[in-house]
Parts: sequence; structure tokens; C-alpha cells
Amino acid sequence: MRPLPIGVRPLPAETVSGYLARLATANMLTPRDLRLHVTAVAGLSPSRPNLERAAGWAERLGGLAPGHFDADARRNAMYVRCQHYQWQPTRCRQCGYTQRPRTACQRCSDGSHTTVCSRGGAVCNRHRRWHTDGADFDLAPFPEYARAERCLSGTLWKRGIGLATGELQLAATLIRYWAVDDQISPRVAERVAALGVDELSSETVFLVAYPEVVNLTTVLTDLSFASYLLSPRFSLAEQVWALEAAVITIMRGSTTPRLHHVAEKIVSRGKAAVETAFGMRQNAHNKRPATLEKALIAASQRHRSCLLRHLSSVRIQVPPFEPGVAAPRNDVLVRRRPLPDLALQE
Repeated sequence: MRPLPIGVRPLPAETVSGYLARLATANMLTPRDLRLHVTAVAGLSPSRPNLERAAGWAERLGGLAPGHFDADARRNAMYVRCQHYQWQPTRCRQCGYTQRPRTACQRCSDGSHTTVCSRGGAVCNRHRRWHTDGADFDLAPFPEYARAERCLSGTLWKRGIGLATGELQLAATLIRYWAVDDQISPRVAERVAALGVDELSSETVFLVAYPEVVNLTTVLTDLSFASYLLSPRFSLAEQVWALEAAVITIMRGSTTPRLHHVAEKIVSRGKAAVETAFGMRQNAHNKRPATLEKALIAASQRHRSCLLRHLSSVRIQVPPFEPGVAAPRNDVLVRRRPLPDLALQE
């Protein structure tokens, strides 16, 4: 297959489907026609084709170096906890995963619509734009967004945190519940007015309080704080107050009944998940205890409690083992993607 006459430079970690759409537009083709052509030559299912599996054909059509998309995916792979590193958080070359595709900055793509899986979050620091979910907001008056984005693509990225792994949603929910009863800070109110937001909802709080959401996520997923929050050696009341204190310190306010309610719900569910991890067996036929690091990951998936992914057995007190549920196979744990907490669903 020969390359098309007009080549297109791919964006960092651009998806194959997004790149092919831009390549088609540059060569005066419709994205649908090029998609059908690639589907046919790559032998993909015509009913539900997954163009990400046709990376080699996209590289040929665009005149890219062989293996470009695979190398790009490895560079932007998220940190995971897997059996290859004794379930410690690291960027594994064998079973790492990429972030879910998100809309690329329209300035970076010259006005074209495409998607990327690059390292980072919802802000383009190059153009100071908000670019997730197809939105496009100017953030130049608010430099705190750029600092938050650097934190997400640096500190939080090394903890395996992205836009859809659940930790940011957890922090946003806590801030939204706090803002219902309390007055928002003047800086957040300024953003609400500048960005044209009518009210703080589950959809808009992430936009107007993005810096605070990232800061709170950094605190919640700190190894020492997360271990204190869910350790069985401390009382529920103490841990709920610690979670509330983290929120009101960052938001510069005072606690509220609704914040206390959701904080208690989050901590209670997390502690129940930790208790499940303590009693997890190696498998269905072996009653010996599973590796606690692995059991924490399994319990975080079973109970949908994302903070367990940031715990360490060194920091928590382990009670005597009582056999409970069996741990899933390693390949099952690695294959599952992190999801937001069930405690956030109303």
C-alpha cells in the first residue's frame, strides 16, 4: 500500500482513528471512505471495526515509521500495579495500559477534531485551553490550571491516576458536596462567571474547580494519608474528620452536613474493602492468604474503591488472617481498567 499524497504529522499519542480522519481530510477524502478502506484491507469486522488494531496500515498510508503508534503508546502508558513488579506501582512494559481517548486541543490539531491518549489531563498547557469532552475554553486568566495540569501529568501520573481512573471523580464529588451548603471561594466564583457556568453540578465542578480537584487528589492518594484514612487501627470518626479536613483546607471553608455524609460513606466503603483484602485467599482451591499487595488491588476492584490502589501493606496494621473470598487470576486483575467509586453513584 502506497502512502497518500499529502502526509499529516501525528499529535503525541494520537489515536489511530483520529489520525486517519485527519489524514482523509487532508487528502480530500471523507473519513468514512478511508475508514471503510482500512477496515477492508486490515480484515477488521465491518460491523464494529476497531481501527486501533489497524495501526500498521495507518502508518503506511501516512508515511510514518513502522511501529510509530506502538512506541507512542508505550511512552504514554500509565503506571499500574501488576505481578511483574510484585504489585508495586510502576510503568510496566508488559501490561501497562493507556488512558482512555479524549478530545485533543483544537489549537494543537489546527482546528481538526481528533482524539489522543497522551500523558496529561483536561488542559493544554501549550495553548492554555480546556479541551476535554469537545469543549474549548480559554484558561489564560487562570494560571492555576497550568500548575494543576503539570501535577497531573507528573506526580499523579506516576501514581497511575488519569481522567477516568476514579480518583479525580472522588475529589470532585467531595468538593461538589461541600459547595452545596457552603459558599464557594472567590477564585472559584470568578471562574464560574468567566466560564459561563450556571451552577456547580457533577458535570461543571470538574471544570471550574479543576485546580482544587487535582490538589485534593494529590492529598488523598498520598501513601501516608491514604493509609491513615483506611487503616483498621483508627476509628471511623477520626478518619472521616481527616477526610473532611483535607477538603475544607483546600477549599478554605468549613465542613457541612452533606460533606460529612459523603465522607463517611467513602471511608466506610474503603475500610470494608480493606477488610476483604485482609481475608483474601490465594485462589478458590487454596485457603492460604494471598499477597496483600495483590489483595488490595483485587479488593479495590471488587468494592470499587479507588483509594485502595494507593495503599501499601507496610503502612497498615494487618490483623490475624481469616479466610474469605478468593483472589482473581493475575491476568484478570491486570485486564480490568480502574473505575470511579460506587460510593459516588447516587
